[in-house]
Amino acid sequence: MERNPIFHQTRLRLAAWYTLVMGGILGLSSLGVYSVVAHVYYETIDQGLQSVANALHKSIEPAWQQPGQLQRLNKEFSLELCVAQTNCLPKTTAIKKSITEAANPVNYYIRLLDRSGKLFASGGIEFDNFPITSALEHWQILTDDSGTRYREITLPLYTQNQVSGYLQVARSITDLDQHLVYLRLALVLGLPISMIFVGLSSWWLAGRAMQPVYLSYQQMQQFTADAAHEFRTPLAAMYSTIEAAIKLQQEPKSNGGILDVLKRQNRRLSQLVGDLLLLTRIDQKELTGEYQSCCLNDLISDLIEELAFLAVENKVNLSKQVQVSEKLYAMGNEEQLYRLISNLIANAIQATSSGGKVTVFLEKSELYTMIKIQDTGIGIAVEHQQRIFDRFYRVDRDAYGGLRLRSRTSGGSGLGLAIAIAIARAHKGNIHVQSQPGLGSTFTVRLPLSS
Repeated sequence: MERNPIFHQTRLRLAAWYTLVMGGILGLSSLGVYSVVAHVYYETIDQGLQSVANALHKSIEPAWQQPGQLQRLNKEFSLELCVAQTNCLPKTTAIKKSITEAANPVNYYIRLLDRSGKLFASGGIEFDNFPITSALEHWQILTDDSGTRYREITLPLYTQNQVSGYLQVARSITDLDQHLVYLRLALVLGLPISMIFVGLSSWWLAGRAMQPVYLSYQQMQQFTADAAHEFRTPLAAMYSTIEAAIKLQQEPKSNGGILDVLKRQNRRLSQLVGDLLLLTRIDQKELTGEYQSCCLNDLISDLIEELAFLAVENKVNLSKQVQVSEKLYAMGNEEQLYRLISNLIANAIQATSSGGKVTVFLEKSELYTMIKIQDTGIGIAVEHQQRIFDRFYRVDRDAYGGLRLRSRTSGGSGLGLAIAIAIARAHKGNIHVQSQPGLGSTFTVRLPLSS
């Protein structure tokens, strides 16, 4: 296949399209995976931050409602109280230390805002680098001067059922950003590597997919070559005969033999064309004629009588043995079934040496009728048994009981067995061959019984 440029280019295009489609699918899948993982990360961080904020809110809100408790709030949570921007109480490191150690290396901060949104107190990491955010936004993302991002949640503080301030809790999402960077890197690097494997797999799959097509193409090429060879023989004979007739037109006595040659070669050529057309109609399931119940007993009796002259001519004993008492019927086209069995019997006669026997058996199984054509020829070699049904397949005389499937002496077209198995399959049956060199051959036709 690689040596044929048409198939090579077609295989390359198939592999390219497959790789392109799979690349698009993998790209969309990677984007979807990244979105899902990022969403899960954010959900996990938000849940943890929500839990921390709720715990702090539960502890801070009672003290927030009593202004005298601010000093206690400072000692308990180590907040830096800023009643004025220039007068902040000293901040201890208890809250910062406890929070950062509890979630090391994640950095947290908390901020208390008054009703107007001004900073009232803070704790945790240094807050100078962070702008005061809107207290009306429940969730926000901030970025400090160094580029570190923080996720922040804002909860309202109530005094006498009225909002009197806000609690803001935030944590750094550096760990999340690092995980997402690693994930993006893995996807970006993994996609080209995956595409390489996809491309190699596509090339292999395209080759596998095109193998039956290429085999069919080879068979078509071989069929064309064999058919041309078969056509060439009668055409060459006719051409030579016509030339001889032109040269001998002054001798009328010689014209009779020349015309006989032309007639014989024309008949052979017509038979070959007819066989090819029959095979084409079988392949395309365009056989005409209605199926009906055909009596196989009568069919075999007629064939034995008709082919008796061929058997006598070849000095072969032709007989039949019917193993059942009742008549057997098969649903099909009688003309085609006649052609099927006739081809097998004629081949068996031609494959049997002088003094041999050809016996036709008619048997019945549970659902099938079996027609066996048994000869006493020298048999078929094992390596040829699966290929003798191929069109124009050549078998040497020693390989098949004296019969060459493309024999010029027998006058056949070389398509007899190919037509036989095609007709059998068209009738939902099959043909099986058993043969041993020196012991003859048996062809068994199985056809469904007519109900």
